[in-house]
Parts: sequence; structure tokens; C-alpha cells
Amino acid sequence: MVLHMPWDRNLGGSRVQLELAEEFQAMGHHVEKFDINDAFPHAKPSLIASLTRPSFSVKAKAFVCANAHRFDIIDAHQGNLPFSKKELGFQGLLIARSVGLHAFYEEYFRQERQTFPTQNWKLKLLDILLTGQRNRERPLYPRSFQYCDLINLPNRDELAYVRDVMGWGEKARVFPFGISRSRQAEFANIIPPARLRLTHPTVAFIGTWSGRKGARDWREIIQRVRQQIPNVRFHFLGTSLHEKAVLADLQGQEDIVKIVPQYNSSELPQLLRDVTVGAFPSYIEGFGFAVLEKLACGIPTVVYDVPGPREMLCYLDESWRVAAGDIEGFSDRIVRLLQQNEISYAQLSQQCVDVTAKFTWDCIARDTLTAYLGLG
Repeated sequence: MVLHMPWDRNLGGSRVQLELAEEFQAMGHHVEKFDINDAFPHAKPSLIASLTRPSFSVKAKAFVCANAHRFDIIDAHQGNLPFSKKELGFQGLLIARSVGLHAFYEEYFRQERQTFPTQNWKLKLLDILLTGQRNRERPLYPRSFQYCDLINLPNRDELAYVRDVMGWGEKARVFPFGISRSRQAEFANIIPPARLRLTHPTVAFIGTWSGRKGARDWREIIQRVRQQIPNVRFHFLGTSLHEKAVLADLQGQEDIVKIVPQYNSSELPQLLRDVTVGAFPSYIEGFGFAVLEKLACGIPTVVYDVPGPREMLCYLDESWRVAAGDIEGFSDRIVRLLQQNEISYAQLSQQCVDVTAKFTWDCIARDTLTAYLGLG
């Protein structure tokens, strides 16, 4: 497993390969990883260091060239190994994995810069530096697709783009993200009676506090929901920002908001236990663990209808998917769910749990390995 980020279960991007690796190992296979910390073991955690160090792909190539003979399959994030197997000295199966298609994210950030141009000179300088880095690395992504044997994608929207725009549909496959059966049981075992969740209406968001994940929309969402449900509360989990920074964007909502900047993955079931409705106004995702785990906890969840979340919500009431940026519609769906009676809410909650059975890691791991071995 090759990835340009830390091997950490609390990070969605690396969690995919980490939990797949656990399933492969349980099946009797041997798995190793090469991550950003292996590439730069003494690197300082600073922006300047990340902007000035060599490309991760250079380090990954050196590792593979030295160790290629030990592996049958190399599963690398898109852009991490933009080299031919001949250049790598590798005779096995080379996978390029998307946990969020680079082209989709590039288009979102381009639109964001146009719609919300910054006036702060420090942020402008940072944007220039990051744009320069992205421009240097942009060719690596399609090149990794060109040289790989199979492209692993998390949703059907990405498959359509890779097939119709990039022209590599013949070697692209969709494998969704998943949740282990033990993790499903952890969530299922703490689900309280519908009456308790409805008595104290609570809306939860899981994710980094950023424009991409809807930070600019939340102030109005809260105001609209609060007009209809005065005693509602909002929980923001895993924001990565201090409470003051999040509250500065919400302006005047301090009394009904709970913010948890960081938590360990094992703590999430208890954090979600008393939540009534989930909300995920993200504009672009690869899949959305934040949605999947709320469903596993029996929490009806409203999302923007974008790639990733729609892979799960397509099995549930279509009204839970709202056009991206439709704050009024998004808020209205939250209110409707909060106003359900006990019987209806309990049925919806069970439907959420049932959907997660379609996304179990053991099944996904078997399907993935079957596809890989079919090309070997």
C-alpha cells in the first residue's frame, strides 16, 4: 500500500487502505505500507517543509525499485507512482487508487477561488504557493492512470469521468469504501429508542471545518432549522479547528452548538449515540465515511447530492439528497426528519442500518482481490 499521507485510521484518505489491509491480512495475505512518514521520517510538520521537500512520488519510486521483487500487488494512491512498471522494475500488478478523483477536486477549488476570492495578503501568498505546487504535480495524476493495470475508484461518477473524459474506462473499476462488521456492531449496540433521540433534537456534522465541506452554509442552515425547531442543538465533530474559529463563522449560535475539534475513531459511537439527524453539506467527496458511519448508527442523514454520498443515499429516501448549495432545501429536509413521529423515525433509522450492510469491508476486500487476481 503506497500513500502520500500518514497511515492513520483517523484520516479518511489513509483509512481506506489501512482497513483493507486488515481484511487482506485476515484472509492470510501479507501487506506492507509506504506512507509519507516513511518517505520523510525526519520531516518537520510545517507548511514550508511540505512545499520545499521533494515530490513523494520520487521517494515512492525509490522504495519500489528497491523492493519490487517482494510484492505481487502494489496499490498506490493516484499520482503516487506515475511511472511504468519497467521504470519501477516491477512485474506484478500495479493499481492506481482514487479516494477522491483529483480532477474533481481541482475543479471545485478553481470555482471556489473564483467565487470566494480572498482579500488577505497572507492567504493570497499561500494560495500562490499551493497553486504552484499543484501545477507541478498535476501531470502525475493522469500519468499514474496511464501506467497502471487497474484504476480503483470509489464511486460511479468518477468511473463515468475516467471512462468518458479520460478514456481509460476499460481498466477502471468501482469499489466503495466500507465499514467492518465489528464496527457496525459497535454502532448498532448503542442505538437508543427513537423516543429518546426525538425528545432532544440534535443535528450532527462530522468533518473538517472548511468551505469544501459546507462551512459557509452552516450559519444559515442553523438559523433556518432553529426557526422551526427552537430547542434543536448542533454537534460539529472532528472540525480540526479550535472552537473559537468555528464559532466565528457561526456568529451568535454559541448557545446551541457543541464542537469537538478532534476525537479518536473508537470514540465516535458514543459521540453519535444521542444524535437525531445527520447533516453533511459537502460539495465534493470521494465517498464519505462521515455519512456511512452515521447511517450505521441509525441516524437519517441529509447530504448535498454529490459524488460519494449519493453512492449510499441512493438506497434511501431521495429527498435526503439536496442539490449542492440549496441551503433552504437542505434545512427543510433536516426539519422534516426532526418532526417524524416515533414509529416513522424508528423505521427510517432501521433502513439506515440496513443500507450499511451493503458496504462491509470483508465483502469489498474479497471483490477487490478477485478483480486484482483476475488481472494477474
